[in-house]
Amino acid sequence: MTIDPKKGGRIASFKLGNYEFLAGKDIEPDNYGSTFWPSPQSNWNWPPPAVLDHEPYQVENKDKSIKVTSEKDHSTGFQFIKEFSAGKKNRLDITYSIVNISQEVKKVAPWEVTRAHKGGLIFFPNGEAFTGKKAFAQAPTETINGVVWYKIEKEKLKSSLLNIADGSEGWIAYAIDGKLFIKKFEDIKPAMFAPGEAEISFYISGETDYIEIELQGKYESLNPGEKSVFKVEWTAADIPADIKVEKGSKELVEFVRGIIK
Repeated sequence: MTIDPKKGGRIASFKLGNYEFLAGKDIEPDNYGSTFWPSPQSNWNWPPPAVLDHEPYQVENKDKSIKVTSEKDHSTGFQFIKEFSAGKKNRLDITYSIVNISQEVKKVAPWEVTRAHKGGLIFFPNGEAFTGKKAFAQAPTETINGVVWYKIEKEKLKSSLLNIADGSEGWIAYAIDGKLFIKKFEDIKPAMFAPGEAEISFYISGETDYIEIELQGKYESLNPGEKSVFKVEWTAADIPADIKVEKGSKELVEFVRGIIK
């Protein structure tokens, strides 16, 4: 993996061997790699806060990890800290911290936004039904044996798609080109979501070859000086040749569960 401290401390590359999972700046000059935002988006709309999303971070190299820290963003009242370390085989452990630098109580949820290429199969265990934002058309997912599935085609779409959901078990996976990209995180309930947001989202660009695999954590109140912490584990794996990569594949789901347990 490669961290770019000059571009918001974002993850610019995540590879298994020579295989690159993340969409780069050649696909989207601004919306590439994996970034981190404060939620809900209704507090800042668009574009994301520059200090937190794409301006330079300070770097601290430790023995077995890298720590990057943003400048203080007075528009939101937050400062971000990201820590990256190598976990078990083919795993990246990430800890995001949101610090309230303001003089008032702030409510916020952590939001990881990761851009990958089209052409894969996204899937995650289904959670509770709830009503969320409807800013985009939704992809027609299928739920089979309690798992939500959607095959993301490479061709251009009439419009971009955005699905938001409550998951369960605390993981989401993306199978593409015989490889698997898994995110593991703390499972939360809809009552803990930021207003109009969700635990899991995936966005599919209508025009460009990228998707976004998004996670959000608990919506919390932070007193001045307090911080919230959000931990995510990324794992890369080759999919064994005898496992079917298709909607409803029990073998594929059990393979994921075996990796993250």
